[in-house]
Amino acid sequence: MPYAAAAYSSNPNLCLSNVYKLLNPTLDPFYNITVYRQYTINCDSFNNTCSAYIAISSFTQEIIIAFRGPSNFDQLLKQGWNSNEMVPFVSDGKVGKYFYDGFSGIWQDSEMRNDFYALKNRFPNYIYIFVGHSIGGSLASLAAAVVAATGVLSEDKLSLFTFGQPRTGDKYFADGFNSLEIQTSRIVHKNDIFPHLPTLTNSTYFHHRQEIWYNNDMGIHDDSTTCSYETGEDPSCSDSIDASKLNIKDHKYYYGRDFVQYGISGCPDLVASKQSDFENSKIVEKKFRHFSKNF
Repeated sequence: MPYAAAAYSSNPNLCLSNVYKLLNPTLDPFYNITVYRQYTINCDSFNNTCSAYIAISSFTQEIIIAFRGPSNFDQLLKQGWNSNEMVPFVSDGKVGKYFYDGFSGIWQDSEMRNDFYALKNRFPNYIYIFVGHSIGGSLASLAAAVVAATGVLSEDKLSLFTFGQPRTGDKYFADGFNSLEIQTSRIVHKNDIFPHLPTLTNSTYFHHRQEIWYNNDMGIHDDSTTCSYETGEDPSCSDSIDASKLNIKDHKYYYGRDFVQYGISGCPDLVASKQSDFENSKIVEKKFRHFSKNF
């Protein structure tokens, strides 16, 4: 979560420095986590901004690619976004033009794509982690799909973690995404409304795998359900929620933290955490310990 939350800040290094202090209590400068560059664009007609950053973690030998969309979630729900228009996507199927325009504006029209390729050549053995919350999760999924579908990264070098990601493309896109075998955790908090938009009944949108559903408050001792690997629309997971129970609060709060404010404030509780508690906590994803259940 901290890497995705940091994307809401104009200075992601505030959060990343606290991740660094937690992972590396000796403060060895060789193992610092630093932002390579941040990219921000206007991404819709309401003058909302989308942003992303790339960071380098020499301690874990990872490149973090984090995206965020607009942070005014109540306004997004009220005004909506244009989900009717869809465009073809490189990995297969179609995706929402709203998501595609936001992604291409950051990835192609800024220096982000060029920076990514430069880092890929410089650090060919690093793991590349794509993350994002809300609309940012959709943008991160498109970025991960592009680099996988074009053969830039192999599946063993690529992971995707999203939080409260809306449905991003159609069933063909979801199937094409799944065929890329990207290590994916699409994390959903209880009755979060955004993963249920656009709706299944009134659109052709369909989730890619793999949902990790927390049907609880995401506390330190709360368990998650690993949903179907075969489909992103598992009827026994968050799709089982009655539509009347869906809400915006569960979208704003993950792991007991206000996602946006947590990132803006620099993920302050990380420094206060004990290293042993962090290392022994349940891992949300199976390989990378910095996405622990506590954070």
